[in-house]
Amino acid sequence: MYDPHAHKIHIDGSALKNPGGPGGLAGMIEFPEALNRECEVVFEEGYKATTNNRMELLACIRALEYLCAEAKTLGVTRALIITDSLYLQQYCNNARLWRRDGWKNAEGRPIENAELWKEFLARRQKIRVPFELKWQRGKTTTIAREVDKRAKSAAASPTRTDWGFRPGKVSRSQLGPSGASTLFPAHNQEAVIRVYRKALATKTEYKVFFEVFSDIEKRYSAKHFAYVSPEVGNEMHRSHCYTVQFNDNPKYPKIEKVEAFEKCQEIASTE
Repeated sequence: MYDPHAHKIHIDGSALKNPGGPGGLAGMIEFPEALNRECEVVFEEGYKATTNNRMELLACIRALEYLCAEAKTLGVTRALIITDSLYLQQYCNNARLWRRDGWKNAEGRPIENAELWKEFLARRQKIRVPFELKWQRGKTTTIAREVDKRAKSAAASPTRTDWGFRPGKVSRSQLGPSGASTLFPAHNQEAVIRVYRKALATKTEYKVFFEVFSDIEKRYSAKHFAYVSPEVGNEMHRSHCYTVQFNDNPKYPKIEKVEAFEKCQEIASTE
């Protein structure tokens, strides 16, 4: 049971096709019980191309902006921002550490959505009333379902541009949409890969998503991602196959050498 005396801002973010499809976010304020006041929509925005995580994080930033602007007028003495985002729950307390470490994680990998995390920290610092970010499982309340509905409705009619989203070049993985790409377990091995997405992770590094060819199964059988410098990454193109050499760091896998794999179409025709 949440504090009945707190102002509660329920937030949600949504991407209709993740990543790179339209997305939306919404927020509604629930007033303290003593005010006997109906919930109100405080923001609702749709973006033409984005990701689910960016919409969840931006929704939190919008809630912080609202508190900065309206807390005094509303007489807020305590606030809760309520989300069902595991992304926010897992990383909201890491942002200060990332800033200290130059926006890299403990393994040295670049942080995604760093510009939004910077904005999150800046907004959080300006809040002048006690507040907490609370995680709530799923769409378990009427107001949570309403916020989810509004975020998806905004995504269906987007009008804004998410300037921080870096779509890169994307083609469809031939392994289908099921299963997310995972960090490649690099240990100095050579592998044959087929690239299906490449995007800038930072100004000096690409993040490459690819399928890995299995010599045992004789097909592309797993989806992974790794990092690559522009000098190497500029030679890599989506829907193309390569023989690549990885570094020896499974926590920060990098492609160090790349060579076009001429038998790519021949393998594809046998799948």
